[in-house]
Amino acid sequence: MPERLPKNSCDSHLHVFGDPKVYPVGNPNALYQPPQDCTFADMQALHRAMGIDRAVLVQPTIYGTDHSLLHDVLKAAPKGNYLGVAIVDDSVSDAELARLHGAGVRGARFNFGGNFKLAPSFDGLRRTLDRVRELGWFVKVFGFGDDFLPVEAELRRIKVPAIIDHLGGPDPERGTSLPVIRMLLDLLKNENWWVQLSNGDLRSKVGEPWNDMVPFGRLFYEAAPERCMWATDWPHVHRFIRPGKDPHAGHGVEHEFSTVVLLERYLPDRAARDRVLVDNPARFFNFS
Repeated sequence: MPERLPKNSCDSHLHVFGDPKVYPVGNPNALYQPPQDCTFADMQALHRAMGIDRAVLVQPTIYGTDHSLLHDVLKAAPKGNYLGVAIVDDSVSDAELARLHGAGVRGARFNFGGNFKLAPSFDGLRRTLDRVRELGWFVKVFGFGDDFLPVEAELRRIKVPAIIDHLGGPDPERGTSLPVIRMLLDLLKNENWWVQLSNGDLRSKVGEPWNDMVPFGRLFYEAAPERCMWATDWPHVHRFIRPGKDPHAGHGVEHEFSTVVLLERYLPDRAARDRVLVDNPARFFNFS
């Protein structure tokens, strides 16, 4: 078994699922059905094996803006080490935002990835930002590389704490000098912008040990070493979307430890690893 992670390590982005009879799919454009072996209890077992003490649960896209599962999981979870991230649009009432805040939701995610069909309008984005700002929430932005270019001006308007998910979803075959990479690195010059050094295993085009992603991880870490964090993105829902993928492969302890090894290749030393796993997320998410 690989070395356990340092105490208070944080998995800053993952998803959990529930019984579809109780928590049905709410997104008419859902790209997959809820997996049966990816509950909060399954996540806890994975984290115990790895030595992860803290986590941020992100609303799966298949549930749309029905946050019943996220709310119930957070309400029942041990207090102090778990937070949630919601999908928010005009259909989510102020009362619902207050209910989610009470359960432990502290962020809103904007998905600009074309296949998910969840990209907000600019007006809708601005309205949501105004609403979550009043709650003191952070935001997360997700997309694949060039997805961010048409919304660059809107991203630059964001002044609340914000996270670029999964290295910005780069295509390693196109290299690190693309305009979108330069734009994301420029965003990171602003103290409110952070980045997740995650999903290199998914974005790689060469397979484990995912050598083609190392230049991206190093580039983003060097741009903002005090504002990087790490995540498993468990249970890697792309497994359920891609035809021909074995849905039971690539989401166990061995795979997740391999992604930690990839993270370590991005970083200069053990102190940097502990900063990304423990110190930075503790500061961003206000874990005590």
